[in-house]
Amino acid sequence: MTVANTGIASRASDDFSADDPLNLLIIEDEALVAMLVEDALTLHGHRVIGIADTVAAAITLAETERPDLALCDVKLAEGDSGLTAAQLLAERGIPCVFLSGNCPERGGHPLVIGCIAKPFRAGSLGAAVRAALRVARGELPSDPPAALKLYGEGR
Repeated sequence: MTVANTGIASRASDDFSADDPLNLLIIEDEALVAMLVEDALTLHGHRVIGIADTVAAAITLAETERPDLALCDVKLAEGDSGLTAAQLLAERGIPCVFLSGNCPERGGHPLVIGCIAKPFRAGSLGAAVRAALRVARGELPSDPPAALKLYGEGR
């Protein structure tokens, strides 16, 4: 199990405004991809609270850091499934977006918001993350980016 913690404490999600940086969890088993995603998100002003490559590592980080949203690959290290990680995080009230070359057809939980297909443009991640969080809060994003496929379950 690999857990990388950036040491930045999470804030309460209820304090979110359109310009506030979000505390994000990346669940990705390929280190280079995880670093590219982290770089893209920090360039958009967000904070990455940690990177996990297994379900157990993701749950550990989520319980200690309480991210505003998680970006999750479908296939993880040690044969783990990102579908399981997203479901467990959603059950804990943490919205998830898949970031995968194998986007599932559905999320299986209202807080599993959608999927951004790999390969993706780094510039589209910031808008996709904000749109996904708005959807998780029951709002309608004014102009969701084309890169984000929304599931619409439970809404």
